[in-house]
Order: sequence, then C-alpha cells, then structure tokens
Amino acid sequence: MLPTQVAAPGYKVELRGTAFCLVATGSWTVREATALDSGLQRLSVPIPPTPDFTGQVDISGIDQLDTAGAWLLQRTVRLWEERGLETHFVGATESFEILLDEVRARGDERSSETGSGGFFANLVRDWSKAMTSVTSDAVLITSFLGHLIVTLGRMIAQPWRFRPNSFIHHIDHAGFRAVPIIALICLLIGAVVMQQGVVQLQRFGAETFAVNMVGILSLREVGILLTAIMVAGRSGSAFTAEIGSMKMREEIDAMRTLGIDPMETLVAPRVLALIVALPLLTFVGNMMCLIGGGIMAKLMLGLDSATYIDALHGTVDMRHFMAGMIKAPFAALIIGLVGCLEGLKVSGSAESLGFHVTSAVVKAIFLVIVFDALFAMFLSAIGV
Repeated sequence: MLPTQVAAPGYKVELRGTAFCLVATGSWTVREATALDSGLQRLSVPIPPTPDFTGQVDISGIDQLDTAGAWLLQRTVRLWEERGLETHFVGATESFEILLDEVRARGDERSSETGSGGFFANLVRDWSKAMTSVTSDAVLITSFLGHLIVTLGRMIAQPWRFRPNSFIHHIDHAGFRAVPIIALICLLIGAVVMQQGVVQLQRFGAETFAVNMVGILSLREVGILLTAIMVAGRSGSAFTAEIGSMKMREEIDAMRTLGIDPMETLVAPRVLALIVALPLLTFVGNMMCLIGGGIMAKLMLGLDSATYIDALHGTVDMRHFMAGMIKAPFAALIIGLVGCLEGLKVSGSAESLGFHVTSAVVKAIFLVIVFDALFAMFLSAIGV
C-alpha cells in the first residue's frame, strides 16, 4: 500500500504489481466534488514513471457518478499521462464508460480550441478550419439543392402535393411586406450615388454624366445587390428561425412520423415564394434607385423630370435592365437554400438557434455577393 499525502474520502492509492492504481469508491458527484478536488490536486505519482509501470483508475467501487466526478477522474488520468505514466480505466460499467468518453471528448475539443501554439500556428489552424467548413458547406448546399429538385419534380408529377396557401403566405411575408424598407434603402442609395457622382465629375466639367452612371449602376448592380442583401437579412434569417424553432420543439420529427415530408411542407414553398418575390422586389429597388437619382439631379443639376428621363433613355437599354434582373432568381435560390438548410441544422438549444440564424445571414450575404461578382464578370465578358 502506498499512502497518499492527503486523507481525502472517496479514493485511495495502491500499488498492484506494476500498476500504480487509484481506487475510487463511494459517490463521485457534484456534492463531493470540492472535497475530492482538493485532495486530487495534491496527488502525485510517488514512483518515477518508467515503461515497466502503468497507471490504473479502478472505478468499480463507485456507486454514483455524474459529470463533475467524471471530469475529476479524467483530469487525474490526463495529469498522470502528462507525467509519463500511461493510465487507463478499469471496472467501468457501460453507463460510466459513456459518460467518461463524452467528458474526455468535450475536454479534448475544448483543449484544441484554446490550445497554444503561437500566433502563426493558431492562424494556420483557423484558416484550415475555415476552409474545411467552406468545403463542408458547399457539399451540404449542393446535396440540399439536389433534394429540393427531386421534391419539385415530385410536386410537378403530383400537383396536389403543392401547398398554395403556404406559397402565398410566404410571398406576402418575404415579398410584399419587404417593399417599404427596400424602397427606402434604394431611394437613399440612388440619391447618394448621384450626389457623389456629381461632386466627383464636376472637377472635369462632366457632371451630367452622373445620370449615365446612376442609370447603369442601379440597373446592373445596386438594385439587385441591395435587395438581395436586405432579403437575406430579413427573410433568410426568418426562414432559419422558423424552421429552427420547429426543429427544437421536435415538430419536424413529428411531421416525419405522420408521413409529412418537411421538404414539401416547409422548404419548397419558402424557396419558390422567394424566387417569385425577389425579382419583383428587385424591380422596385431599381426604380427607387432611379427616382432617388432623379431627386438629387433636380437638386444639384437643376434637371427636370423630362430631361432626366431623356438622359436615361439615351444611356440605358434593355440589356442593362436584364443584366440585373436575371440575377434575381439565382440570388433568391441561394438565400432560400441557405436559410432553410441552417434551420434544419439547429439542435435542441436556444444557443444553437441563435448561432444558425447568424450563420444563415452571413453565408447568404457572402454567397450572394460572390455570385453577383462572378455573374457581372461573365456578362461583361460576353458583351452584355
């Protein structure tokens, strides 16, 4: 018998052949954690660790074990291993093994997140984690798109599966109710673009060309980008919150039990409604950008409405209008897919819901901007 330096209830230390063994007994719960912790912190390996000796933690005598007790045991094992003594558990029941494995996994995850390795090591780890996350998200979104296409094909073959009430409801919430905020934002941005264009072009005596800039920029980029970003923040987050709340309350599992497909009931109506609503909102945004530019042109250049419209007619043609409008359905598809997918990924906690709502907004805005940039370069390359 090798006595410890502290007489703490609940465990003893003994030498079993070549095994240095911690024998735990009694109830290892949060109630006794303080007393056990004070003794275990001062517990040391009384023999020099060599390859001939191993460590054991015998928990066959433990009557009750909770997370606090499991964490104390795992911490002791980790400390012994850091001192060179290979240690393992013996006498664990199945339920105790599950709890100990979970505590160890959480502890390893926490250590990897907070581990020190220098600035560059942490930077490389963060970049690697971000790239892995991007790849995983790309695979999930592609798979989710395929699932949606299959669902839409089934709805086309069996039209009674389509839910018109849900579709109209989401057009109302995602489309018509978003008109005031999108109109206001686009009006202000159109006015700002015109004002800045006039100020900068006055130096060259070309302030009238600010009308050309506002017309082309509004129809090709500003209208669709502002509208898509606002919809991503407004409707995309709402999709995630609604579906995520149902996931938390296990309503989606109940739907599957009843034979109701969540893709048909929750995802397809939202995505289709957004595909219909976003082009209409983009048209409203385009017009409000031009109206905002016209108001500022009146104030700064003295152009009346007829002159301003004539200047737009001389600059803007249908290809500029279509270059912006053709992006709208694709942006709507991205926002709808990301919003619904993040909602379905919510687990059973409010923290998870908040995380995925934030993630949905960030991912949707990022993907919309990347898509818009690629589409703009492609259209310019083909002369549109």
